[in-house]
Amino acid sequence: DKHFEILGSDIELHIRNYEESIRNDVEYEIQDIPVAVLGWPARRNVYFESIHGFELPDTDAGLAGFFDQDGDDAYEPEEGDYPIIEVRGCPPGQYADQMFFWIYNDDANVHSQSQNSQPMSMEVQVQSFAYKSNDELNNMTFQRYKLINRGTEPLDSTFFAMWIDADLGCAFDDYVGCNVERDLAYIYNSDLVDGEVAGSCDCSGTPTYCTEIPLLGIDYFRGPLDEFGEEI
Repeated sequence: DKHFEILGSDIELHIRNYEESIRNDVEYEIQDIPVAVLGWPARRNVYFESIHGFELPDTDAGLAGFFDQDGDDAYEPEEGDYPIIEVRGCPPGQYADQMFFWIYNDDANVHSQSQNSQPMSMEVQVQSFAYKSNDELNNMTFQRYKLINRGTEPLDSTFFAMWIDADLGCAFDDYVGCNVERDLAYIYNSDLVDGEVAGSCDCSGTPTYCTEIPLLGIDYFRGPLDEFGEEI
């Protein structure tokens, strides 16, 4: 029940401090490492529990992504390791201006939206990231999902879909659509004013966009991989 956040500025400061310690041939002191870097939920991070108050699991499926300076498969920020985005095809060591990591599963609560069905014991690790820029990239967020079958049975005929609660300001006058050629889903307002009247969304008190209404698009940039490592 926790989201882990880190900013690109924290990572940049960490890299500068580490490189300065190397140039000066001195030990990189723990107190010089930004807390968000030190507490990143990456595999075998020995500082995690002291910062967050609970133990970090050790899993073969990995946790939050990190750049591994010495290749020992353990997150050691004092050795120059730092958080990264994990997207296949990207150059190694890439990070964004803001990144989040969290884990959820379908086996820890009631299945209220699926007729109280039996859990599959599916673990989902999510990495969300965004960039600050002067172009359209500034209006985008990205999510990478890693699905891990913690159950005892193999899965067959698997399908993927995105659940989006995309209230575009006032939720009562929103439409949804899709552009098949672009594989793009989108949400838009039904008229030129968001809400029943400008600035009002019935009696819910929800803020509206008035007449300055955006659009929201959702796209799969990369599909899942099959058991052979091929994109589906």
